[in-house]
Amino acid sequence: MSVNDLLMWMSAREMGSWSVFRSAVEQFHVEDKVLGENEENGDDSATSDLPLYQTVRFCLQRLGHVEFFSESAGADWRVVPPALAVHMHNGEWIGFLCGARSPELLNKLSLLRGAVSFQSQANAGMPDRLVVMAADRDVLLQVAKDSGVAPQMNAPAALLAALPPVDDPRSRFPAEPPTGPGWTIDRFSASKLGWETATSRDTVRMSTALFRFQMKYQRFHYLRWKRKTFRVAVQVGKYAILRHWRIRSVLQYDAQKQLLSFPISCRPPLLVERALILCTGLLPPVVTGYSRIAYANIPPNIARFAAGLLRQETSIP
Repeated sequence: MSVNDLLMWMSAREMGSWSVFRSAVEQFHVEDKVLGENEENGDDSATSDLPLYQTVRFCLQRLGHVEFFSESAGADWRVVPPALAVHMHNGEWIGFLCGARSPELLNKLSLLRGAVSFQSQANAGMPDRLVVMAADRDVLLQVAKDSGVAPQMNAPAALLAALPPVDDPRSRFPAEPPTGPGWTIDRFSASKLGWETATSRDTVRMSTALFRFQMKYQRFHYLRWKRKTFRVAVQVGKYAILRHWRIRSVLQYDAQKQLLSFPISCRPPLLVERALILCTGLLPPVVTGYSRIAYANIPPNIARFAAGLLRQETSIP
């Protein structure tokens, strides 16, 4: 069975525990084709499960369908109420359905005719991409209202506008790393864009650095910033370190193709990535031969916005 079936089941449940989610992934026989290179992305919580559960989790998170381990969820996971992420592309208003799905909602959308069109596109490793399009903004908003779906206008820009930059104090939380035997410690190398072996002494000695603590399937990330230690989402920490060492050419933007790409090891933080994904409703593919992931249909203003939050410089017109 597919991720479609899993999302439909989760929508009916609305929320649940991590163990229930893991059991559902197994019971629904979700195919092991979820696009989740470098599943470390965005993970700032302790987990102890198989990689498939994590890649399915990140798929649903990146697409804006399900929130995991958030304080507002009231559970380990919660399906987002159905929403239409709307923005204009090539002179047409386009909305991607995010969040909860039901047979009734899908039936309503499939019956759309006239000034508004509906498409359902199957893609490997993710739920079907459901798209509503109209030349008239008000028509699209009326469809959302009639379908009981909350419209989110200019969704990519609105999401980015709500996020702090990676070096903002709001992006990190004071915390101390774990102690005791059994932990493997690594330090992120800004020059190599990868992890190098470190010691517990390094976590105190270095004034600014990003460390990863691992034990079995548990991963914690700590940012040393001006001799203070903080808990941080891993990709936020990476870009904070890149900013500290003035490495500002990680992003690449092709204005003609409207393609924004990143090294796989430095994909953007979760919510920045979600904003980029909402420009197409698709998970980003890997650029063959370059070990980079590429986000399509990214207009210059969104590329500049994302680069600013990541403290990166690009030649964006």
